[in-house]
Amino acid sequence: MKEALKNHKVFDELFTPMYAIEPMLKYIPGNVRTIWCPCDKEDSKIVKALSACGYFVMATHIDDGIDFLDTEPPKCDMIITNPPFSIKDKIIKRCYDIQKPFALLLPLTALEGERRSKMFNEHGIGIVVLDKRVDYNGKGACWYNTSWFIHSPLTDGRIFFEKINPVDENK
Repeated sequence: MKEALKNHKVFDELFTPMYAIEPMLKYIPGNVRTIWCPCDKEDSKIVKALSACGYFVMATHIDDGIDFLDTEPPKCDMIITNPPFSIKDKIIKRCYDIQKPFALLLPLTALEGERRSKMFNEHGIGIVVLDKRVDYNGKGACWYNTSWFIHSPLTDGRIFFEKINPVDENK
């Protein structure tokens, strides 16, 4: 088993379907105008959904040489993204360090772990739990639940439950 894990290639580029984005939108604080999507390209559905709601959205991606973990943040009111799960601890810490509200789509199991627990207790977090598993690749829902981890005065310390209506967006 250890050998299989050692040879396992990390695959972190999963695309968020619109039905998984929509439930998060109502948890964006009313004073937010400018949003940074630091793990997204311009054609990301997250970027498109936020733009359609009237937000000014800045999309940056490591493929374009902009690494969220060591880039000076642009002027923004909030950070929203579906980050690489393999580096979620670093992403969460960076979001807290920037000191802006944020929404990260993460596995619900991200609630577990000493480092994350310490950060969540120290800074606050709210969870928007999606009632179904998300299909990121058109081949069926993944085996774990993903939910929105949102740090803002509206959500910290609270758990919300939202229904999603999975549809095949590839048709």
